[in-house]
Amino acid sequence: LVLGLLLLPAAAPPPDLLRRGTPQLTLGPFYPVAGRSELDADLTRVAGRPDIAFGEVIELFGQVRDLGGRPVPGARIDLWQTNGHGAYPHAADDSGAAQDPNFQGGAVVIADGQGRYRVRTVKPLPYANRQRHIHFDVAGRQRRLITQMFFDGEPNETDSLFPNIRTPEQKVAATAVRSGTGGGGVPAWSWDMVLAGET
Repeated sequence: LVLGLLLLPAAAPPPDLLRRGTPQLTLGPFYPVAGRSELDADLTRVAGRPDIAFGEVIELFGQVRDLGGRPVPGARIDLWQTNGHGAYPHAADDSGAAQDPNFQGGAVVIADGQGRYRVRTVKPLPYANRQRHIHFDVAGRQRRLITQMFFDGEPNETDSLFPNIRTPEQKVAATAVRSGTGGGGVPAWSWDMVLAGET
């Protein structure tokens, strides 16, 4: 009986579930596997250096929620991106774009009791066949989301990954929108993440 149950095909997820929540997307080739000495929520400054990162400084904020709209408090958000020149701080990046010693490259932040997060960074530069995007690895209480965030107003349909997102709803879910200004008057972008299967 147990063997028979193990051989049964796994039930397919309901079609509506595939259209809901933030889409799972590839981790990408430049996950920062090397040790990262600084992971605070301000990517534009590196401790001990007087200058800020090159590029357009922005703030990104949002909330991690489940499919019922409830916040996911304490979600762990690991993010990384290119700098203002279009380079990842990664040994395998052979783009030829300049590294920026004043750019942190990534951050790990913990969402607050309402699932909210906020980071200060620079708007990532496109590279090769990719448009502007930021990578995210988010761990909730029960579910993990690996995804990428795109920016509204960019030619995202020319990106090598964005057109493959399954539904129009999930394309919207993967795209940040302008939302006022952050500290010091920098442009602010809003992006919520929804963890399908989180309860």
